[in-house]
Amino acid sequence: MPADRLFQDVPTFVLVFFRTASMLLSAPLFGSARIPRMVKVLMALVLALGVMPGVAGPNPRPDTPWALALGIGGEIIFGAALGLGLTFTFVAVTWAGGMIGQQLGFNLGETFDPQFGGGASVVGDLYAMLTLVIFLLIRGHHVLIRSLRDSFDALPLMSVGMTRSLFELLLGLLQAATLLAFRMAAPVLVTMLIVDLALGFLGKTMPQFNLMSSGISIRSVMGMVVLIIGISLTNATIRGALVDSLDSMQLAWNGIGSQ
Repeated sequence: MPADRLFQDVPTFVLVFFRTASMLLSAPLFGSARIPRMVKVLMALVLALGVMPGVAGPNPRPDTPWALALGIGGEIIFGAALGLGLTFTFVAVTWAGGMIGQQLGFNLGETFDPQFGGGASVVGDLYAMLTLVIFLLIRGHHVLIRSLRDSFDALPLMSVGMTRSLFELLLGLLQAATLLAFRMAAPVLVTMLIVDLALGFLGKTMPQFNLMSSGISIRSVMGMVVLIIGISLTNATIRGALVDSLDSMQLAWNGIGSQ
């Protein structure tokens, strides 16, 4: 009998594991390339084993390999959407840092970002690290794991797919991330526009003024002043964006689960 019970629980564990693993691979902090793949697999196994006893099995239970594969695909989609909901915020702040670094001329010293597997500006890394610190301070990783557990109650196994509500959720989070990027980069962009206009007028009125040598320094100094002031004011903005992302996902799960 224990062997029969174990055989019956295998599909449940497989579905729980794939939802958990896809969430870890796409979520901030957990999905970072700094964490070895083997560690990610072990984390997914541990979380799946801890969550599975309280998760109701799929109804109806998959009776063919094709039905199980279809259920796995749905769990992967939702797990990835669960992690991407917060990753969009990290992408937004990194994008904002890239735009700021481009204006200040700091992008000449790009660094490798293991989170996304590509080049990143110094300012982008600064904003990404600030967002990660805020994410840990508000215990976002705890909320993310708790939300993963609650998702099995709102959306049982074998009931998840790319629905219209889930697509609208991802689209809304992407739009919010785009607005966040422009909001964070706007002070520096506007300042650089004003500095360029002032330098243009100065070049017209004083042709002997060497804009090539002095203009770059002026832009960098003014941009750094605005950047330093802006960093002290973006804490609440980033915190609000992370909290809104978590709240939006939970509201969306309740809406999808009630359908």
